[in-house]
Amino acid sequence: MGRKRFNMAKILIVEDEELACEAITAFLEKRGYETAVALTGKDGLAAYPRENPDLVLLDLGLPDMDGREILKEIKEKMPKIKVMVISAYKEQSTRDELAKLGADYFLGKPSPLPKLYEAVQEILKP
Repeated sequence: MGRKRFNMAKILIVEDEELACEAITAFLEKRGYETAVALTGKDGLAAYPRENPDLVLLDLGLPDMDGREILKEIKEKMPKIKVMVISAYKEQSTRDELAKLGADYFLGKPSPLPKLYEAVQEILKP
């Protein structure tokens, strides 16, 4: 089976809200996904090359850096990694900017976990 539990994808969650991380991690792991967590932008930048995830769930509003910087670096260095941006910034101009930077999906915050799960399934379809 390799590194993937139940033949599912590995997801890196870059989110500074610990309770949100715990909820997302538990929800996704119960559905067979392998997860890794980074609570800061700096940790996220260090984690993605090491973890080699199939998908990064990325919060824009991190305390130590803007999530756009992380998105840009991931897409420049490892363009095959899918990135779903999760943010309270829901303006169309923000979505357009993120799409130009390479975001594969945008999900408004807050979103119920079943909606997040549907989005994860959609973005990871072969």
